[in-house]
Amino acid sequence: MSKGASLPYRLRPNKAVDRELFLGLLSRLAPSMELEDYRYVGLGGPFLEDFRLLHARLGINDLVSVEMEESVHLRQNFNRPIDRIECVHSTLEDYIDETDFDKPVIIWFDYTVPLDVTEQIERFARTVVEVPLNSILRITLNANPESLGKPEAGEIAVQLAGVKSSTQKTLQEWRLDRLRERLGTLFPSDLKPEDMTRKRYGNSLLKTLHIAVEKEVLNFTDRRAAWVLATHYADGQPMVTATIVVAPKNDMSIEPLLEKWEYSSTPDVPLVVDMPALSTLERLTMESCENPQEKLGFKLPKSDMGEDPYQSFKRFYRFFPHFSRVEL
Repeated sequence: MSKGASLPYRLRPNKAVDRELFLGLLSRLAPSMELEDYRYVGLGGPFLEDFRLLHARLGINDLVSVEMEESVHLRQNFNRPIDRIECVHSTLEDYIDETDFDKPVIIWFDYTVPLDVTEQIERFARTVVEVPLNSILRITLNANPESLGKPEAGEIAVQLAGVKSSTQKTLQEWRLDRLRERLGTLFPSDLKPEDMTRKRYGNSLLKTLHIAVEKEVLNFTDRRAAWVLATHYADGQPMVTATIVVAPKNDMSIEPLLEKWEYSSTPDVPLVVDMPALSTLERLTMESCENPQEKLGFKLPKSDMGEDPYQSFKRFYRFFPHFSRVEL
């Protein structure tokens, strides 16, 4: 488990919003798909908060948390908020390979290590054609372009006034070559050097994921991938997520369930979750004013995701996490 995965949600407000969007999606699908009868499989970390929420809000009782690190696995068994959670000491991939699912499942592939992104994408795509129909699969990928590495000194061009050497490559061109090597046949042919920036690299991974999944599904006549939610956010590390329903081939009932849900999204146009860091007074002012910038009297800084902080807050304020100290 990475260090980032062990951080509490109060230090990752954008991930907290992303999780609430996923729970909101499941709540929309639950009445029609009877999600309370599903099994949920995920990486719960030491505190299993996702599992508690899925049980409380959706009534799912068949819950399996998979953890490869023994110390974290032991903490999970100690911290289980409900006794219905089964804590398995294994890797997620091994658990899936060794389990015959006799009913639809919800699986969250929550990856944080960027070096194995090709294997992660390929594994997710294979699982789409292995699980029972009407299963729901979600993946989180690390979208930091710095994970592609750094060139040696003198290996890239130094740009001055927009002019670069004709024989050397820019950092973005170098990164594009590394991504092409890493992805192989999954590399999207329309990617450009400017896609290798922190703001746009996540979209490149989502495009790759879409290609991999659709390529797998083409070989099966019984199913299709209904893309229902995609997000791009950063709490230190940029991350992207995508969620699909493995729907029967000719069943087009999923999309209408989400027609009026404002957060329905696909890998082509993911939701950018970029919430500003706010004091309690600033948050209350933002929530209660039609024109909060005028009321505040100052501008909020933009992050390197580039979104307008006022518009981002307005779009996702209902999911903005609130934390307070409680004496027990």
